[in-house]
Amino acid sequence: MAFNLDMKQATSSPSNQRGFTLIQVMLILGLLGVVLTVATSAYLKHQSKHYVKEALVEAGQARQVVAENAKSDTEGTTKDWAKGYAKKTGENHSWTVYVDPTSAAVVVTLWLSKDPQTLLWVPLKGSPTQAESGSSGQISEGGLNWVCVLKDETMPDVSKLFAPLSATVPKADFSGDLVTSDCR
Repeated sequence: MAFNLDMKQATSSPSNQRGFTLIQVMLILGLLGVVLTVATSAYLKHQSKHYVKEALVEAGQARQVVAENAKSDTEGTTKDWAKGYAKKTGENHSWTVYVDPTSAAVVVTLWLSKDPQTLLWVPLKGSPTQAESGSSGQISEGGLNWVCVLKDETMPDVSKLFAPLSATVPKADFSGDLVTSDCR
């Protein structure tokens, strides 16, 4: 038995090659990785905006409850400003909204990352007509003036608050890039 090895048959010519080279496959996988990273980032930002919007809508309902409690409190005797409002939680526990019963502050906590972030809607003294026009983060709603507090440094003076904040109200530490214009 003799083996006839012809060198021309042992080497394949480029016209006979089929498939992709390792470098081509790695390039395609790299491009897919970049596209998936960008798409995931955009989706997560969109989802975060949705959660913030959903929480702020719920905070508006909580403000309405506090305003109703203030209207029904003609003698200034209301001690439970949260009366008629139960703590609400968003889908996947992405946010919570509750009313502090002693200060009437609406506390919004969002879990957009691993650490929770908090913003506050705090009622102010005075009638809605006394609100500073054009004041950033201040609205009149339900017969009360409300100010949105994103960072604790922007908390109004205690003398301007509807009621003093209780010790159970967390510090505001929210980054304002995802909130709506009425809360900036």
